[in-house]
Amino acid sequence: MKIAVQDNLEEVRNFLASQGYEVVSPSNALGAAAMVVTGDIDAREEEQTLALATNPTITTYAPVINAAGKSPEEILQRIREVVGERKA
Repeated sequence: MKIAVQDNLEEVRNFLASQGYEVVSPSNALGAAAMVVTGDIDAREEEQTLALATNPTITTYAPVINAAGKSPEEILQRIREVVGERKA
């Protein structure tokens, strides 16, 4: 599963890759199941925010996960929740 992760979140990027996810930069987010970023959004905004990834012919939307204050494990749990993935 492809997950877009903000470039400066190296610990999160490495952890998700070690868990078998295809980790890409937000600039290459087309087809990503979720996007992990840091920023000043609250939980309610997080639930309602979608990341837009476009190319000339395709537009996709992915849930945005705010990584601020969360461990890589907590971010993984949140990814699993928003994409409906069960724990292995």
